[in-house]
Amino acid sequence: MEQIKVFLDTDWWMFFASISSGIFAAIATLIAVWLTNRETRKQLKQQKEQHEREIDLQNKANKLVIIKPTILLSSFVGLLDRIIVQNNYNRELLISGEDGFEFFDNPEKRQKQMCRILHIENTSDCNIMDIIISTMSCLEDRNTNELKKYETKNVIKLLRSKESIDIRLANQEQYESIIRMNQERIPNEFKFECRVDYSTQADQRITYCYIVKISNDRCIEIEKDEIEKVENVGKTELYNSTVFRNLQDYITIDRASYIWEKMGQSQARGLISLVGSGAVQQGNNIIETEEKEGEKTE
Repeated sequence: MEQIKVFLDTDWWMFFASISSGIFAAIATLIAVWLTNRETRKQLKQQKEQHEREIDLQNKANKLVIIKPTILLSSFVGLLDRIIVQNNYNRELLISGEDGFEFFDNPEKRQKQMCRILHIENTSDCNIMDIIISTMSCLEDRNTNELKKYETKNVIKLLRSKESIDIRLANQEQYESIIRMNQERIPNEFKFECRVDYSTQADQRITYCYIVKISNDRCIEIEKDEIEKVENVGKTELYNSTVFRNLQDYITIDRASYIWEKMGQSQARGLISLVGSGAVQQGNNIIETEEKEGEKTE
């Protein structure tokens, strides 16, 4: 029986082509996975950064403090009376310039001088720190163009929620000049500028500007009452506090008795006004009745 021998010739080109295609497919798969992972990591990083920015913005919005300035016309005894009647137990800080606190420590001036006072209140629920209050006031005699200027700079380390600061608009010299010019009917103009820099708990430094112009001690124009600048700060500088007076320390009477006395006086005035208006109406009715009777008689 004849045997047939078959010789197989290996196709090396096909062999290497198959191996190469497998290697290229594996490499392509690895590159695709690497690119996908890189894109995923990039997206996750962007989402994390966006989330952190949103948290930071929300934190700054929650801890943003906008102070509330108000001009008061009062004696300093009137300020103490206001604190008692409003049942306010929060600190109310009185600040001054280089001329000191003689205007307040002198009992007669404290009781009789009716001053214009800038009342700055932290109405938010957050504390503010490192408060720098810079003021500049200028009184001008419109007849002679004479100027009297007064500048102050004070630092308060901490102003808690609902606490406030009081600043005189004019010093003693300007105050006496305004009284004299009003009596002599001399036209005058008084300009007061106040800038308050303070730090919030969200690591922000805010500058609030308040500018007011008062003509002849009567016409008041607010030229600026707004936030001037907001900066993000990592660490604030260290400041030393200047001397101030806490008006709460000067209340030496029984608050409850004083409030009840005030309420009694208010009720008495209300009763007197009611009785007075009733008496006036009764008198008018009597007059009308007499007039009608007189017409009938005629």
